[in-house]
Amino acid sequence: SGNVGASVTKLIAPALLAVVPAAGFAGGLIPGGWRFIAVIYAVAVVLMAVLLWVATPRDDRRPGRGRPLSAMLAPLARVRVWRFSLYYVVVFGAYVALSLTLPRYYVDVYHLKLPSAALLTCLFIFPASLLRPAGGWLSDRFGPRRVMYAVLIAMTLALLPLCFRGVGMIEFTALVVAVGVAMGIGKAAVFKYIPDYFPHDVGAVGGLVGCLGALGGFVLPLLFAYLGKGMGRPEATWMIMLAVTAVSLLWLHVTVLRMSRTAATGTELP
Repeated sequence: SGNVGASVTKLIAPALLAVVPAAGFAGGLIPGGWRFIAVIYAVAVVLMAVLLWVATPRDDRRPGRGRPLSAMLAPLARVRVWRFSLYYVVVFGAYVALSLTLPRYYVDVYHLKLPSAALLTCLFIFPASLLRPAGGWLSDRFGPRRVMYAVLIAMTLALLPLCFRGVGMIEFTALVVAVGVAMGIGKAAVFKYIPDYFPHDVGAVGGLVGCLGALGGFVLPLLFAYLGKGMGRPEATWMIMLAVTAVSLLWLHVTVLRMSRTAATGTELP
């Protein structure tokens, strides 16, 4: 739901900026320009706070009540948690990064005007957001491991041709949409892992996984820019994406092989 809200904002905010007077309303009491979006956001936050106060149950479930902080943070020492975090960088952090950088990519590489570039970017954003419930259903039905396998393989196959020059705009857009579809499904699969492996530490583990995924959305655009400038090739964006995805796929596969080898002995992976 959060991804969908962000996607709707990306679609609606530019239109609001275009129709709202720069001077604002009520003699400037309600500002115009980009500040108008902030005002709308502030009003929405207050309304949501009131709705939560009035409509939500009074009794909060607090599974961590009575547990020391050290016990709740202990799972963060497990390698498995950091592996899940890398998966989330691939399916969420990269989603955020590409949402920011794709419009400029269309402008620089395919010489589109910014409004057209933004609309084509929405073709990536919406499946990457709206398919998260489908990813949850698939993960419940087939398990998160199988879904992550499919997601990472699909992303690898779609990213490979994007690393080369000469990809036409239609083919490029279709491949990017395929990446977005995989990301939307993969986001849910990552969080399906967490209650399966850490049923009593969903808060701490989910918090770290979400934090590192969001951090990827900050770091990846910087890497795209630095490597693209150093190589003189905009395709550097997709080379980075391919590298991170391939490392995640390899780590997943190695882990599965180790699990199959140790299943008979009853030992547990870290």
